[in-house]
Amino acid sequence: MSVRGGVLALAVALGLTACTGASGREPPPDRAVAAQGCGPVRYDDVRGPAPSYLRAPLAETANDHALCRGWWLPATGPAFVPQGLVVRGHRAWVSGYDHRRPQAGADACRVVVVDLRTGAQIRHRAGLARDWTPAAPSCQHAGGLALDRHGLWLAQRRKAWLLDPETLEVRRGWRLTGALRGSYLVTGPGGRIGFGGFHPRRGLPLRWFDPAVLLQPGRVELGPQDAADRQPAPPGVQGAEWADLGPGPARVWFARSTTRCGELWGGTDRRYGFLPGAEGLTHAGGRLWVISEATAPRYVRRGGRPVVPTLAQYDVRDLARWQRSTCSFGSQGVP
Repeated sequence: MSVRGGVLALAVALGLTACTGASGREPPPDRAVAAQGCGPVRYDDVRGPAPSYLRAPLAETANDHALCRGWWLPATGPAFVPQGLVVRGHRAWVSGYDHRRPQAGADACRVVVVDLRTGAQIRHRAGLARDWTPAAPSCQHAGGLALDRHGLWLAQRRKAWLLDPETLEVRRGWRLTGALRGSYLVTGPGGRIGFGGFHPRRGLPLRWFDPAVLLQPGRVELGPQDAADRQPAPPGVQGAEWADLGPGPARVWFARSTTRCGELWGGTDRRYGFLPGAEGLTHAGGRLWVISEATAPRYVRRGGRPVVPTLAQYDVRDLARWQRSTCSFGSQGVP
């Protein structure tokens, strides 16, 4: 063998060793994903039946190399706009509202439970007004969703409810008073639950509550004076999740978006490009899950919206190397 041939053979051998490891076996799938990402996802890869009003392909979006999987929601009606998200095991709970305003006092909110293995619907409840308590007699938005040992928490700007996560029956209801807002919900350390508000131009504080306060017998109102703690939040927050996504300790990560651009916000120095229309967030199974309103019929009909999965799963183990956000919020504040 010539010297040149020997060098080539050695290079090939070293390359194979780097790819397969000293044992000659393939690296574990998680390592391969961490090194190479797991996307982008194609239109035909998205699980569940695609809405009839959408057309391939999926849009190219910031950091779609880390977009691992996508789902379309089961049919919930042409007016449905998804907002909140919880994922546990093979199930996803999605809350939202019908944008065509119903009769005064009627209910516009829906909750759908999805089997993530197939994309099929497990349970769906709409027209829940008959279940709401006198303290919170109707629901119009359902932007906040969280799950803990007490049940499924659902909230909107000035009301909150506790549902049975299996039957979706309402157990309790509260009015939110004063400056307290429930545009989104997040569970955090010590079992606390955080209530946050949306404002397009200024940050509204995220207020943390001990669930025992909400569950006091006879309590039907909750105000900022009942909070155990509060923290600042940026403008334009649509959803949030407490998680250790690295680098650094666990913190609250916020989703900010319009239906054309999305951002994952962990601080002014941690602004990453994310799914357009991003709303509710969940960190589960080592992945970050997000629900998007970008492909809701009300926005698609206006034109110019990117085609993205309604429900998406991201690999965030290489988050520090993600492309930084180019979204602009401030005075935009509209979808």
